[in-house]
Amino acid sequence: MTFQMKTTFKNFGLIVLFLIFSNGYSLEICNTLNGVEISEIAVKKSKWTGSWDYTVQDVPVEYSSGVLHISKKKKVYTVKLELPGGNLPANNIRVDKNKLTFSVDIEGSIVDVALIMDGDSFKGESNTPDGIFMLQGNRRI
Repeated sequence: MTFQMKTTFKNFGLIVLFLIFSNGYSLEICNTLNGVEISEIAVKKSKWTGSWDYTVQDVPVEYSSGVLHISKKKKVYTVKLELPGGNLPANNIRVDKNKLTFSVDIEGSIVDVALIMDGDSFKGESNTPDGIFMLQGNRRI
């Protein structure tokens, strides 16, 4: 093994350790191109983290739009709904690839939310005691 290859593996190991201890980031590595090693490494933020503007159809105006704030710390997601009347924390948060589910207590009633991400937008539904309501949102830039 040449000195250059040893240095490359050492640097790669340091990058992996950095990513393991960083918050909400994943590693994307480019393979080889025509037998030549490509040394570009892109670090990107987890899919769901960030702020999302959303709207809900056929609900009272105070719940019809807001901002969904999603963060991740040490593999644990936190979700908060920002509404005109204040913030609501979410519970039972689960992320599975492009699907996010959580529950939120709205005026004493538990509302279960299921969202499917497609790039920088999502669609989904909220299951309430009053029925199922469709929602959609877009990532804030």
